[in-house]
Amino acid sequence: MKNSNTTIYFEGEQPTKIRAYYKYELAALYNVCTKTFSSWIHTYLEELHQFGYKKSTKLLRPEVVRFLFERLGEP
Repeated sequence: MKNSNTTIYFEGEQPTKIRAYYKYELAALYNVCTKTFSSWIHTYLEELHQFGYKKSTKLLRPEVVRFLFERLGEP
């Protein structure tokens, strides 16, 4: 059975690179303000604590970014 999590890209579209991002950078990728983005990710606060995330964290490590892409979808 094939993996159903395969992302389909349009011609010329590139996947978003998984690396460390500041919250404001990810908010810009999702076309929302930082406050909105923060409210989105805080719905996963308990799970994010496993990665060492705190509400005051500004730079999100690659493993946190991967987790968020899995939950929110790739921007």
